[in-house]
Amino acid sequence: MSVAASVALAVAERVERTGGPRAGLVAWKTLAGNTTDGEVRGKALLAALRCALALRDTGALTELTEQWASVDCGVWDEAVASSCKALVRAGLLPRAIALAHAETQRHRTARSLYCFARCLDVARDASAAAVFREAFARAEREGAREIELASRVRRAAILSRSWQTMSEALEEARRVDPKEVPPEARLVVARVQLRSPSRFVRAAAIGVLDEIVVADDASLATRALTLVARWADDAGDALTSLEADRLVALFGRERVVKVSPRVKDVARSLARIAGSKDDIALSEALGEAVRSAPELAPLHARARDILRGRFEAAPIEPPSPPPVGTAARRAFRWSEMLDVVVAMRDRAPARAARTLRALAEGVEAGEYLPAQVLGVAQAALTYDDDELREAAARLVRARLERASGGAPPRGYALLADTLASLGMAELSVAARRAAVVANEPGAAESLGTSLAREGWELAKAGNRVQAIEKLREAKAVLVGRKA
Repeated sequence: MSVAASVALAVAERVERTGGPRAGLVAWKTLAGNTTDGEVRGKALLAALRCALALRDTGALTELTEQWASVDCGVWDEAVASSCKALVRAGLLPRAIALAHAETQRHRTARSLYCFARCLDVARDASAAAVFREAFARAEREGAREIELASRVRRAAILSRSWQTMSEALEEARRVDPKEVPPEARLVVARVQLRSPSRFVRAAAIGVLDEIVVADDASLATRALTLVARWADDAGDALTSLEADRLVALFGRERVVKVSPRVKDVARSLARIAGSKDDIALSEALGEAVRSAPELAPLHARARDILRGRFEAAPIEPPSPPPVGTAARRAFRWSEMLDVVVAMRDRAPARAARTLRALAEGVEAGEYLPAQVLGVAQAALTYDDDELREAAARLVRARLERASGGAPPRGYALLADTLASLGMAELSVAARRAAVVANEPGAAESLGTSLAREGWELAKAGNRVQAIEKLREAKAVLVGRKA
């Protein structure tokens, strides 16, 4: 940098310091427009961006971002990333995305691509996964291991939101060694791997969460505990002895017992229920569960009464809203699920539909409901009543829109067949995708055949692009299964 350039920068800095961001914006923009030195131009534009942000001048931010792509030299990855973070914190996410994209156009590196992908990720932009893929591919070539792993972790997190891409998410997570990434990233990887059809992968994920629980970060430990507890609830009868042993060990940690003294006994009860070989053993295990968690007793008693055919008077008052507390709300939702069963048994489809709609609204609002809700919805789909079927389909759609844990009691494949028999092709395909991820018998062949059939129908209708897309996916599913 020349002496003249150094003087020009010093003058602009003094103007900003004495006159504030508005005067600084003018000074820095003037310097950026007059200089022929690439380094000076870069520093001036970044400083101008800082001043424009302080003024919340979106017009200036847009203009300066467009000019940034013309900076023809210098490495500004860190400075641009810092500017993008500041823009995001200020609630100007679109401007952060534009600046990060301009940097990738100017200097396409693993770091610039990662910054762009992270901005898209925060915005929940569908293209983020593709940019993360390019980021880790370039990071491999550059030897930027940290960026490669971070990109894979975030791509796995994005892909795990949908059943259509869950298999890719699992493959991406498999390529990340938890020991090489920070605890926050380990939590993300473990969350994805808990969806694996392999009990060994799931057990390893529980082990990763166990390490997070006993570490120093209390906030992260709480999130890990919540994640593994929810997964254990959803696993239900599918819980294996390997996983059960890991759960009992995790929930027996001193830190965990201090927070929830009963949790280890609850984990043991879950393991015993999952391992029950007959009705007598199951009944004894359920009795043990009630002793560990007495609040379950009313629900268990009511479920037994329903199985015995005991009469329940239909409610006269309109349904009450769910309670606010987490435990009370969860018990309330379980009770609602039993309400649907009773209403269908008593040939009251309108009452059952009303409750199913309430459950669907909860799922649509992001509320966590146990996997058994899909079993109730499936039973409602087979009921000969249009209103009830519509409510059940709404619940299933809301549940399948996100790749949530826990399969319906009889598997996703049977749910898919039920949906297909009712002409709900789109929902049926979504359920078949979930069945493939769960590695249910015949699921891949069923999905591949269904996609191929849909592809040929699209071709007959003249939708060439969509037809090719479906047929390629069908081939990938079927060939992958054979491999």
